[in-house]
Amino acid sequence: MLPVDLSHPVVVLGLVLIFAALFGDAAERLGVPWITGCILAGVVLGPDAIGVLTPQKLSDLGPFLQASLALIAFNIGSKLTGARLKAFGASIGWLALVQLLAPMAAVLAAMAALGLPWPTAQIAAAVSPATAPTTTYAVVRRLGASGPFVDRALGVLAINDAAAILLFSVISSIAVAGLAAQSSAAETWTALAAAGREEALSVVTGATLGAFYLVLRDVIAGGRPGWDDRLRATLYALLLLAVGTALAFGLSHLLTTLAMGAMVANGVGRAEREATQASVGDIEQPLYMIFFVLAGAHLPATDLVGHGAVVMAALVYVLSRVAGKYVAVFLGATALRLDLATRRYLGLCFPSQGGAAMGLVLACNGSQAVRGLSPDAGSQVEMAVSIVLLGVLFSQIFGPIVIDYAVRRGAASSATGGGNA
Repeated sequence: MLPVDLSHPVVVLGLVLIFAALFGDAAERLGVPWITGCILAGVVLGPDAIGVLTPQKLSDLGPFLQASLALIAFNIGSKLTGARLKAFGASIGWLALVQLLAPMAAVLAAMAALGLPWPTAQIAAAVSPATAPTTTYAVVRRLGASGPFVDRALGVLAINDAAAILLFSVISSIAVAGLAAQSSAAETWTALAAAGREEALSVVTGATLGAFYLVLRDVIAGGRPGWDDRLRATLYALLLLAVGTALAFGLSHLLTTLAMGAMVANGVGRAEREATQASVGDIEQPLYMIFFVLAGAHLPATDLVGHGAVVMAALVYVLSRVAGKYVAVFLGATALRLDLATRRYLGLCFPSQGGAAMGLVLACNGSQAVRGLSPDAGSQVEMAVSIVLLGVLFSQIFGPIVIDYAVRRGAASSATGGGNA
């Protein structure tokens, strides 16, 4: 344990950032995404290793975790503009839909086949559509790839995580409501109706705060000295207000900030939208580093060593998720009569999971509904969290290799005309 004078949350936060920077850099030097290094730093700092991040410290640093999740959701929402969605075309929309639904069915069946509790299987399946777009973007940038194949891959990614958050919010609410009201069907339906109202209210709250930002923007952006700094501060303030309001009233802070991001993005021009995203980008990297370290600290390292079943479930989760996405894209592209490169390789562009997946399960685990469950019911949610967090770690290790292969082959086939059926 740390001495008392080194246990202050600010000191711990400094240690978290130092470990995140060092482990992240070491991971990149080994050819592994920096996210993996941050997760491993969290495991090392966690309660099952050297004990810097004790359960109490994880609780103290909760606001930083919530702020990171808010930024992830806001950034996803800020990319959902009407013009961008129209530009993708029907084929990308259909491919995005099938690769969202198929992994849920595959993971649900695989988890049930392992004999896991049904709510655990539901929560794991609900988070399976989420993909780490930054991993795919990084590979595309490094290879300098372009063309129709890459455009399709990036188009699917742009739609994926926003839809994944919506799907997870609904399905996880059903699973938690079922755990909370096991005594009668009537109580279950009552809990589900309450969950549905909360999700809808989350979207309305976020959209309202986004509209409020647009009103304040018209007041502040008048060309006076320092107006852009004041507008940036207003955006940060409303993001904090969105998270605080959602947590105070038991709403989904992910849906709230996602809706806020979408409202802001659709209410400004392209140049201002990019400037807004850059404003958030100024603070997101340190928060993301903190987020991944804290997420790694939630991994029960000692339980994983003593219980191979969790490791096995995580491996099955990853494999069934990837298989579901690949088969869905292959069949979807075949039905749409798309080129051979798309059929063969597009489904391999989405194996990695990252911040969105981890954020979804951690937000669910920390919600008021889950905290109110009995210890036995809560343990079923905890098991799903462990499976997904470990699955993210696995996917961050092998995912970039698979994406690199898919982008190289897919882009090359499209460029040479070899992708035609």
